[in-house]
Amino acid sequence: MTPDQVIAELDRRLVEDGELVTIFRYTGTTNPRPKVEITDVPAFVRSVKPEQLVGSIDQTAQNIAISPTKMGGLLPLKKGDKVIVQGRERQVELPKPIYMGGILVRINLVVTG
Repeated sequence: MTPDQVIAELDRRLVEDGELVTIFRYTGTTNPRPKVEITDVPAFVRSVKPEQLVGSIDQTAQNIAISPTKMGGLLPLKKGDKVIVQGRERQVELPKPIYMGGILVRINLVVTG
C-alpha cells in the first residue's frame, strides 16, 4: 500500500468505528486564552495497556489514534497539546507520529488528565 492508501483506509475506519474529539493548542496567556482548535476529529480512543503504566501515565490515561488528514495547522502535535474526549479535557503526554516512506500516515497519542 502507498502512504495515501494507508491514510485513506485509516480515515475510512475512523469515520466508521471511531468517535469525534477536539484537538487544540493554547497560543497565548491572556484571559481568555487564545487557541488554535480543530473540532470533529475522528479518533480511536482506548485505555492504556498495563505495560504503559510508567511515570505520569496511570490507569486513567488513554491511547488515541488519529489521521493527519484534518490536522493541518496543529502539526506536529506536541506534549502539552489538549484533546477533548467525551467532554473531558485531556493533555497530550506522548505524541507518536508514524511515517511511511517519509510521509506522516498516523498519529498515536497518550493523553492524561
